Amino acid sequence: MAVGDQANPVVHSYVALGKEATFSTYASATTAIEAISCSFKTTVKNMKLDAMFVQRGYARRVALEKEVKGTLEQYFHPQESVLLITQAMGGQISSTSQTNSTLHSISAGNFLNSIASLSFNVRKGGAAGNPAAAALTWRYHGGRCNVLKISANIGEPVKCSYDFVFRDSTQTADDISAILSISSVQPFTFVQGSFSYGGSEGAVSIEQIQSFELTIDNGIKMDKEVRTLGTNTVSVLPGTKRNVQLKTTQRFDTTTVWQRFIQATEGAIALAFSGAAIVANTTASEYFFTSEIRFPKVVQVGGDSELKSSGDILQNETEWDVLIDNPNTTTGREIGMTFRNSTASY
Repeated sequence: MAVGDQANPVVHSYVALGKEATFSTYASATTAIEAISCSFKTTVKNMKLDAMFVQRGYARRVALEKEVKGTLEQYFHPQESVLLITQAMGGQISSTSQTNSTLHSISAGNFLNSIASLSFNVRKGGAAGNPAAAALTWRYHGGRCNVLKISANIGEPVKCSYDFVFRDSTQTADDISAILSISSVQPFTFVQGSFSYGGSEGAVSIEQIQSFELTIDNGIKMDKEVRTLGTNTVSVLPGTKRNVQLKTTQRFDTTTVWQRFIQATEGAIALAFSGAAIVANTTASEYFFTSEIRFPKVVQVGGDSELKSSGDILQNETEWDVLIDNPNTTTGREIGMTFRNSTASY
C-alpha cells in the first residue's frame, strides 16, 4: 500500500480535553468537545546554513525551535464551554449547588490555579476499518488559550474560538473514541441572548443589538523570552498584559449612544443567555441552562453611524474599552462570567 492510497474523512475525528494538575504534564483527556474545527499542529523552524563550499546550493540545514499551536472552534455551550472559557480567562471556577442545578462563577486570573493548563487528545480522521486508525491520534499538553473570541450574529448559534499555544505534542496510538460522549444539551443561539447596559453593574437594563464579538487577548508569547538553552520547546507560557475588548452592532435611533461616546461615559454591560430547561415543566430561573457575561466598567469607542447606502438601516458599529472597576484591590475585575447547568463541578 502506497502513502496516499486511502482517503481519511475529517468527520471521523474527535477532540477531547483534560485538566492538568501540573503545567505540561499530560492529563487524561477524556472530556469530549463538539468541535466545529481544530487546527492544532506542530511545526519546527529550520535554517539552511549559508556557507561557501564549491557549489552554489545549500549543503546543510539545522532544526531550531518547535511551535505547537492552533485554533479550536465550538458552539457556545452551557456545559462544554465552561472549562475552556475558564482556562482562557486564566481563572478558576467557584461552584455553588442549587435546587436542581449548579451555578458556576468564573473569575479572571493569572493561570496560577488548578486550571492553569489543559491537555488535548485529538484524533485526526481514523475511520472504522482504516488499518492506520490507531496511529492517527495526537496528544497536546501544556495548553493555554492566548486569544478567546465569543461572537453572536442574527441567524446563527453563538460561537467560540480559542487560539491555543502548547508546550509540546506527541503522536500516539491513544484512541479513546470508545469512551467519549457529548452532551445532549443544545448550544446557545442568538434567539436566547440579551444585551443590557447601565450606569453600574447593578443597574443595567435591556437594549437591542444585532451582534457582538468579545475578545480576550492574554498576550502569551512563544518567542525567545519563554525558551531555554538546551531544548526546542517553550519552557513557560505566562500571560502578559490582558486586553478585553467588546464590539457590538446596534440600530441607530437616538443620540443617546453618541452622548455616551462624546462624554466618555463609564457604564456596565451584561450579556445573558437562557437555554433549555434543566427541569421540565417549570418557569423558575434556576431550572434553566444559562450563562451571563458581565463587564463592570466599560467606555464606548465611537458613537455615530455611516451613511453607506440608501437601502440600508442606520447602525452603530461600536467598540467598547473594558476596564478594571477597582484596580489595586482583591475585588477588582474587568470581566466575570457565570454558567448554570446540571454539572456538579469541573
